[in-house]
Amino acid sequence: MMMNNNFMKHLITIAFIGFFITLNVNAQQHFTEFEFTETVAYNIRQTMQNNAKAVFKQIHESFFNKRQTISLSTNNATREAIQRIQALWSTSKFYCVETELIARVLEMPGGRGLQVRNIPVFFADGATDEDKYQDMVLEFTVDGKISDLYIALPMNQYYKIFESGSGVTDLRRRQLVLGFVEDVRTAYNRKDATYLDQVFSNDALIITGKVLKRTGDSPNPVGVDVQYVTQTKAEYLKRLKTVFTNNTFINIKFDEIEVLKDEESDNIYGVTLRQSWNSSTYSDEGWLFLMIDFRNEDQPQIWVRTWQPLEVPRNKVFGLIDFPQR
Repeated sequence: MMMNNNFMKHLITIAFIGFFITLNVNAQQHFTEFEFTETVAYNIRQTMQNNAKAVFKQIHESFFNKRQTISLSTNNATREAIQRIQALWSTSKFYCVETELIARVLEMPGGRGLQVRNIPVFFADGATDEDKYQDMVLEFTVDGKISDLYIALPMNQYYKIFESGSGVTDLRRRQLVLGFVEDVRTAYNRKDATYLDQVFSNDALIITGKVLKRTGDSPNPVGVDVQYVTQTKAEYLKRLKTVFTNNTFINIKFDEIEVLKDEESDNIYGVTLRQSWNSSTYSDEGWLFLMIDFRNEDQPQIWVRTWQPLEVPRNKVFGLIDFPQR
């Protein structure tokens, strides 16, 4: 009997060793081959593919070896892209789940560069499977060097909004709006207060709503009682920096997105969406509205940011009509 027990322990030990060897081999062998199609010359696509493979190779090595940093080269990505990827990595560890990825190259408006969407990634800090498995966007310079990497809006919503534009100018602007919203979202995930300081207007109006505890003599028995707090940009960013410091990770998701152009100005857009905020210390959901000025397309500015709890009906959520003078 003792011999059988020893034999079973030996088998279990061998099984565990085999499991960890297999895990290590799989980690070392996991890499992603990229094949980009259409719209640009073959030599540019080849450069894009090589750069994407090189950057994700480093991401995969850091992920599977549990490294806290990523070593990236300016041969493959711009300095700004490297800083952003490293900042995102410091708060959200991820890797591409595909070993082979075929994707179409998109040209960005105004000759701003090139883009590849729908790169499936796994985030280690996601609270749910939906949080863990998301898509990312790679942006490239016109000569094929990576210029940005950020989290994508849900694919079905992106194309639905993009295709709902009227006229060439509006379609081009909608592509800019959606790209800007994706970049803003990712800035929160990478805790990038510097970027957010740049995109909020110095005169930005920031409003946050809080549901009041219902009492028996509430004057609003059918609806919901909400208290609103107004902040300046400086006040909002000061509080946000504290939030960034106090959380090891932040994962923001956008859903139910609606984009509207202002009736009085072709340069002003309103974006309304459902925001899910998940961090190491706090989680909530609510309605987010952004009023964005695109007069300078290279540096869009957020004029208004409002947040309201989900208890507020969708038809009562703030929108462009509520801020006609800004």
